[in-house]
Amino acid sequence: MTAFAAACGVKLDDWQAYVIDGLFAVGADGQWASTEFGLLVSRQNGKGEILVAYDLAHLFLFPRPDGRRKTILHTAHEMKTAIDGFERLKSVIESQPQLMRMVAERGIYTANGREGIVLKPRKGQKLGDRIRFVARSKNSGRGFSGDVIVQDEAQEESQAAHNALTYTQSAVPNRQELFMGTVPEEGVNDSEVFEGVRDRGRSGRASSTGWMEWTPEGSDDPELAEGLDKSDPVAWAAANPAAPHRIKWDTIQDQHDRDTTPGREAFGRERLSIWPNRDEAAEASNSDVDMECWYENEVSTWLSRRTVLAVVIGRGGGYSSICGAQRLDDGKVLVQHLATNAGTLWLADRLKELRVELAARLVVLDEKNAATVTSDLTRAGVRYIGMHMSEVAAAFDMTIEYVNGGVVVHPPQPELDDALAAAVPRVMNKSQNLKTWDQGDPMVPSSAVQAMSLAIWGLKKSESQQERVSAAAPRVLSTEAAERGDDIDVLTARF
Repeated sequence: MTAFAAACGVKLDDWQAYVIDGLFAVGADGQWASTEFGLLVSRQNGKGEILVAYDLAHLFLFPRPDGRRKTILHTAHEMKTAIDGFERLKSVIESQPQLMRMVAERGIYTANGREGIVLKPRKGQKLGDRIRFVARSKNSGRGFSGDVIVQDEAQEESQAAHNALTYTQSAVPNRQELFMGTVPEEGVNDSEVFEGVRDRGRSGRASSTGWMEWTPEGSDDPELAEGLDKSDPVAWAAANPAAPHRIKWDTIQDQHDRDTTPGREAFGRERLSIWPNRDEAAEASNSDVDMECWYENEVSTWLSRRTVLAVVIGRGGGYSSICGAQRLDDGKVLVQHLATNAGTLWLADRLKELRVELAARLVVLDEKNAATVTSDLTRAGVRYIGMHMSEVAAAFDMTIEYVNGGVVVHPPQPELDDALAAAVPRVMNKSQNLKTWDQGDPMVPSSAVQAMSLAIWGLKKSESQQERVSAAAPRVLSTEAAERGDDIDVLTARF
């Protein structure tokens, strides 16, 4: 691969060639050894050349064995970054006559939003292989079947955008995804996808995940990372493989000296790629749920009418959950797990049924978490309230307080018991100490616990809003209207 890139005018440094060799490694079955591959390295070290070499090789050297059209989706968080990747690849191809001979007539598309390159059909093909450059969104990639997906700026990839892309590969043999990025900023970047690749890669437990990073020794350890000497040239060299010929030592020194953030946090993130793993032990110890109190408050009552429903998508979109909450006559809050199933396609129809069956007052969801299903809910006529980060964190805190205070009761549901016992806190925003639930045991989904928390929050929200509505303009509903839940629209319209 390195020789091919050099023949095309793309000269790779040793570290870049090492990455390319890892990307194109094959297993005993002749398939790519890594169906997903992550690269973490700080800025200005030459990731662009790796992307050009990667795109070139996949486009020109590796057609699909079945003769069908191959599609490469090169994505970035911002369109300007995607266009920069397109311009780099385009300039290399146009400089090489042997490559241009393989490009279809008028096969280089430069129109805004259509940037891409299409080859002439190979023998037996009806349509030539192609590469498209797009900015990520919850709709990007839909309509395409991507054999290869490049995720540039992976530290800024939302779960919704990733779902729109990764599911284009569902029926693709020998697929591959490349994630390339820098360390995300806590509370700023939506980094759940890239963090998942990092965790799978560092653990070594996912045989189809490749991972490479250039970071100071010990920077992955939550305890050691705190004490790293950011002024140490050894750390600088470990995190910047292209120094000093691409980025100079005095430039790094200047960046270090000018950083005024506490503990030079910005320098550690941007230049040294310090990104420690989650401290799972600390997170587990911070889970303040009193499980004895939870078990003591098991009741034989099940949800009936006037409930609040909440929906949560599990990490990666592989499953999703619905829970409900209802205020009982004695003031207790009854919670119940209603459904957890694979994927998300079932959610809208089931929520529509439950809304009628339980005369639901309200449906709530985390806007970022459930972004992939909001359009489905709208089409199904299910109105909902979207929660932002601070409200999700408030739901987390409220759940712990209510459970420990004996306010929450629940019917016998072992799956919810197990999920709550296994769930651990996850910090969403470090500076504000905003937390939510996360999966403490890889075999026990936490989405049901998260949905329960959102439902409790939604119940309190609906009650406070109902009090304001009643005080402002009391309404008397007919029995038929109440059964239909006609006051739902009044509530949601005012939130």
